[in-house]
Formats: sequence, structure tokens, C-alpha cells
Amino acid sequence: MTQTQRYARNIPIYYLFQFATGFLIWVPVWIIFLQDERGLSLTQVGLMEAVFWVSMFIAEVPTGAIADRFGRRISLALGGFMFTVGTFMFVMLESFAGLALSYVIMAVSMTLYSGSGHALLFDTLRTLGRTREYEKHMGRSEAMMTGALLGAGLFGGPMAGLWGLETVFLIGAFTMAFAGFIALLLREPPRTEEEFGEDGLFGAPTSPTDAAAGDHSPQGVASYILEGFRIVLRRRPILWIIVLAGLVTVAYEMPNFFVQPFLRHHGLSPEGSFLDGAIWSALIVPGFAAMSAGSLLAAPFVARVGERRALSVLIFGGAFLFIPLLLFNHLSIIAPIAILGGIHAALRPIATGYINRRIRSDQRATVLSIYELTMAAQMAVIVPAISASADTIDFRFAYGLSVAVVLTIGAAFWFAWRRSHRSEQAEAVRRVSVRRAPQAIGLPLNGSRNGLHHNGDQGATPSDVALTRQDQA
Repeated sequence: MTQTQRYARNIPIYYLFQFATGFLIWVPVWIIFLQDERGLSLTQVGLMEAVFWVSMFIAEVPTGAIADRFGRRISLALGGFMFTVGTFMFVMLESFAGLALSYVIMAVSMTLYSGSGHALLFDTLRTLGRTREYEKHMGRSEAMMTGALLGAGLFGGPMAGLWGLETVFLIGAFTMAFAGFIALLLREPPRTEEEFGEDGLFGAPTSPTDAAAGDHSPQGVASYILEGFRIVLRRRPILWIIVLAGLVTVAYEMPNFFVQPFLRHHGLSPEGSFLDGAIWSALIVPGFAAMSAGSLLAAPFVARVGERRALSVLIFGGAFLFIPLLLFNHLSIIAPIAILGGIHAALRPIATGYINRRIRSDQRATVLSIYELTMAAQMAVIVPAISASADTIDFRFAYGLSVAVVLTIGAAFWFAWRRSHRSEQAEAVRRVSVRRAPQAIGLPLNGSRNGLHHNGDQGATPSDVALTRQDQA
């Protein structure tokens, strides 16, 4: 087996890893478990979610830096094994403090494989010279995960009806352990720019500020974290896409978050019999199916309309789906809720692809973890606040708050992102055109590769050309 074939094997193995992490058979019943078996109100469930997302906020960037420093493969495996431990604790412990501790462990485990998986996939494709396929493979891997959730949704309800809620959690624990073992089959791709060398259009863009600061990899976990934040704060398109995509994802996830208590409000329950569980699953499954479809369709949608238009259409088009949610209190609104799930699922591969093309390999997992960290912070604030409104007022008021967040704060973030994106593209075009044509694409007349990396404001990097091409696609 050649070196290229060994790295190419990472792609189907990562698909399998994503499938295993998605087959959480307890997902269709976890809120009902907390309400019925542990006696929590919806407001308390929201507080539990706040504990979860605050834990992710604290752990996200350090675990991303650990993955950049010590390897993404080990980080993915450790995440699977830790999630298994957290799931067992979730079932065995009954107090609020014990449940909160299990949430902390599961949150930290998720940070170990969130940004790390995206970084490993992108650098695998970069090693193979196929980075333009990132959205396609990212979308497929996310579809594998949501497809597994679809299967879990189909089986979770009937199994809860036959065997009880605790049994389905134990099954989910074993699937996460299986995911940890799958991760160990991956081959670690290069993680630093020095290992990749001068790889032309597949390299990360270098801004004048980057060149002035020096083109070297940080040493030590703390240095990786500080450098990651420096990159995000300096590169404004990355900063604004992180806060924008995170906010919209959280807001459009909220109706799906309420599906289980919404069904309970209409007199349904997964417990009692196999038929009860089957009916419950039939109403849960459309959301997972839409998420799987959204992940799969993200890449062809971007290829057709371009990433700028794709993001704008998804963000503001989704707001119209809240109209039936605000007008009707009927089981039929499961359909627009499911489509909202597809929209927020499509946002992730598009946003992470946008970010990946603008950062160096040795900071990839750290910067992607900052994206996850930002979303965790937004979750920690938005979820408990909107959950309390659903508990004390009604679901329609909670849906209204969700879409209001997008149309106010989200719109402001969108305008800021568009302005910074246009500025970045104008600068990239200026650097492309500043030299004679052979040098503008990084290939001097003598055929050497000495012009590949940007040096101050002298001319364009090949990645500048790649960014302008991507924007024009």
C-alpha cells in the first residue's frame, strides 16, 4: 500500500467514526428521561444544558491546542472513550450534581473530537492535494453522523418502550466506545506547515501581518492557544463568520431542542408499549433526516451559488420557516422544524470550509475549536434563557425569541462579515495583480517554486488566487 493510499483510507474511516459518534440511541428520549426519571423541569433541563455548554466553552480551545500539539487521532479516540464514561455516569447518578458532573465529562469529551476531526479531514485532503473536496467530504461525514442519528431515532423510541429508558443509554455508551477504537485506525497526517512544505494552491494564505510576525509554528499548548486567538482576532472574516454561524446554528437548533417536550405537551410518550415508542420515533426522525440531507447538500449548494450567497440564503431563508411555528400550535409544525434542522446542519460544513481555507495547518484544530467555543458560549446563554421562556410562557414565544436573535444580532454580524469579506477579497485581488502574470500565480519564468509564499506586500500567494477563485465559484 502506497503512502497516498494509507492517507486516503482516513476518509472512509472518518466516515465510520462519525457514524459511530452519531448513533446515540438515547437522543430521542434524553429530555423525557430527565423530566420523568429525574424529575427536572424544562427550565432545569436548560440549566443542565448551560452546564454542558459552559464546560465546552472552557475545554474547547485547550483540547484543540492539545490535538494540534500531540495529534488529532489520539484526541478523537480519547473523546470517544471519555464520552462512554460520561454516559454511564448519566445513567447511574440521580442527583442534580451527579447529572451535572456527567454533563461536564461528556462536554469535555466532545471538545476532544469536534475541531480535531475537521482538522484531520482537511489535512488528509491537503496531503492528497484535494482540499477543494473538503465541503463534499465534510458534508458526507456529517451526513453519516446525522444518518446514524436517524437510525437511532428510529430504534430509540421502540427500544425505550420495550426495555426502558436506561437501557437505551447503556447501548449508546457502547457505541461511543466503539468510536474510540475506530479513531485508532486513522493515520495522522502532517500537522505543520514545515511538514507540508511549499504546496502551492493548497497552502494557507499569508497576510502581510503574518509575514511580519514570522512564519513559524508555535511551541507548547499555551502558545497554540494564544496564536489561535491572535489569528481569529486579526483575520476579521474568520472572526465574523465564527460568531455569525455559531449564533444562527444555536437559534435554528432551538425548535429541534423543544421537539420532545412539545410532543409530550400534545399527550405523546415513548414509554408504555412498542407502538407508543414507534409513534414517538416517527415524529422525531424527520429532524434527523433533514439534518442528514442538509449536510449532504451543502457542497453542491455552495458549488452552484458560491459560499457567500449560500450562507446568506441559509441564514435569512430559514427565518421564514418560523412563520408557521409562530402561528400554529399543532403537530404539523414538525415539518418546518425539521427543515430548520437541515439548514443548521448545512451551515457547519460551509462555515468550517470557509475557515479552513484561511488558516495554517498547525493552527487548524485550535482555530476550529475557537469556532466551537464561541458556539458553546452562545449556547450557554441562549438555551437556558429561551428554555425558561418556553417553561413559563409557551413554545411560540420561545420560537419568536429564537428568530428575533437571528434578525437582530445575527443581521449585525452578517453585515460585519460581508464588509470584512469584501475587504479581504479586494486585497487578494490587488496582490494577484501587482506583479506580472507569471509571478502572480507564484511560478517565476525559470519554473522554480521560489515565488510560492507571500513576502510582505510584494505580490500574491497562490492561496490568494485560490481564495478569489473560491469566491467567484
